[in-house]
Amino acid sequence: MIRVSTVDESNAEVVWRVHDLLADEQGLRTTTADIEIVGGDRSVVLQGRVRTNILYEMADRLARTGAGVWPVDNRLINDEALAMQISTRVGLDPRTADANVRTDVYLGVAHLAGTVQSGEQRQAVLALAGATPDVVRVEDRLAVAR
Repeated sequence: MIRVSTVDESNAEVVWRVHDLLADEQGLRTTTADIEIVGGDRSVVLQGRVRTNILYEMADRLARTGAGVWPVDNRLINDEALAMQISTRVGLDPRTADANVRTDVYLGVAHLAGTVQSGEQRQAVLALAGATPDVVRVEDRLAVAR
């Protein structure tokens, strides 16, 4: 869904131009993208979520084209990048580095699957994922190795 908020006479033309460019792009229109376009004082802010890096870059490029000389503040949360952040945190933490965890994020919900060595390691993995900024919930599908 692509929506507009905070439109007034001074920014309506630019904000709606950005909206139309984003809404015309099938990749943004037909995915689970949730983008809010906020018109500021001679600026445009993108807020919400997209699933992939490609959609993030596409929204950014189109918004900058539509905004012209106005600055664009892209605050979109990218689920693909969020999954990489979680995987990196788990891989770098000495408590969890040897865990076999697959991470997917869908609209801010982190889905963790794989094998951990102990209950303590499971809890550490879940804590790391849950403490990652912009994660709204963690789904635990981890198994403890025997």
